[in-house]
Amino acid sequence: MNLQKSILLVSTLLLSATASAQAQRERCGTPPRSLTPPNTLAPSDCGYSTNSPQSQYDATFIYEIPVVFHVIQNSSGTGYLSPAKIQEQVDILNEDFQAIAGSNGAPGFNSMVRFKLATTDPSGSASSGITYTTNNSWFNDSGSYWNTLAWDTNNYLNIYTNSAGGYLGYVPDLPQGGIVGQNLDRVVVAYDAVGYVSGAYGLGRTATHEVGHYLGLYHTFDGGCGSSSNCYGTGDLICDTNSQSSPTYGCPGSSSSCGSPNPFHNYMDYSNDNCMWEFTSEQSNRMRCTLDNWRPDLWETPIGQEVVRLGSPPNPDAFRPGQTRPPTAGLVWDPMVDHSAFMSSAVTDMICISLNSANVYIAPYGTLLCQRPFLRTFTNSSAGTPFNLSIPANTGGLTFSAQAASVDASGQLRVTNALDCVISN
Repeated sequence: MNLQKSILLVSTLLLSATASAQAQRERCGTPPRSLTPPNTLAPSDCGYSTNSPQSQYDATFIYEIPVVFHVIQNSSGTGYLSPAKIQEQVDILNEDFQAIAGSNGAPGFNSMVRFKLATTDPSGSASSGITYTTNNSWFNDSGSYWNTLAWDTNNYLNIYTNSAGGYLGYVPDLPQGGIVGQNLDRVVVAYDAVGYVSGAYGLGRTATHEVGHYLGLYHTFDGGCGSSSNCYGTGDLICDTNSQSSPTYGCPGSSSSCGSPNPFHNYMDYSNDNCMWEFTSEQSNRMRCTLDNWRPDLWETPIGQEVVRLGSPPNPDAFRPGQTRPPTAGLVWDPMVDHSAFMSSAVTDMICISLNSANVYIAPYGTLLCQRPFLRTFTNSSAGTPFNLSIPANTGGLTFSAQAASVDASGQLRVTNALDCVISN
């Protein structure tokens, strides 16, 4: 047998072994929702056992999430994944969460959630976003490896690849369960289900599925059929995914339960990877709500999309008469919202401050967004009511930007005034 045929035979055997190993494992080890909700503070918009889609969470700008992959292999080298394979998986996540045209995820809904390998580690040093560890116990998903390997889970999506405890993947709990910020807050994916491999689960959708959990989504079949009259309080808490009595396996031509077709093309079912191709708009809304409320320190905004300046006239002053000097670090600045140009009645006001004029966002439907760690304030007030924004300490010399906006009775967002100046020491 010549060398080329030998290589082909070995490759075929390895692919067959991967497919066989996948077939013997459960799709996902994420625990179902508890009948007793955890004692966590939460907005009901995307709570542990409640959901209420709001327009402020619609996909109108990009959340970009830095990812670190912790590749754990055993002493024989099983479990090793090349940087190219890791990047391949990141690309698949982006295809699925952004429904990129021409990709396998194109038929889905664009959630405008983007993933990138972290370029710096928690200490600020340059990084590839990948760590490699050899440990037989950790490879078998035993031991508290996360206490040693985790990067700050508030600021990074930590994905571990190992044997995944006999599953294809899992998360220990959804963020609404109170796990956020703990070292064990993570996504675990079986090393042989990362990126494009052979078998029914060979298109990288295990990671898509598990990251869906990480961003607050339940299985489409969670809780069974639930209640059609209370679809935001039963089942998967999502109304635009039909109720489903049990997981889908394979890729059926059709499947139904609970009196309606099953959502077996959804990433949160158990279908084969080639049968999955969508998140729904309400799933997107819940994930973005989760990012905004449960994981506010996780996401960034891509360069070039940081500042939105609207209004007519553009950027008129946003401070009270007499406040002509720059704000001083440690003191209180009192921007003013002037509604006189279009209304006189009380409205909902929003104001955002940022440093270096780099983090002010205006989104549709009356939402003013600030990237962490800057202040966002919502208040019902009449024209001219002060906001009393505290200027952070140790900010002398930086640019201060205040953007005010109002929402009128019809829900129209109106940017009324803004201010750019320099904070004095």
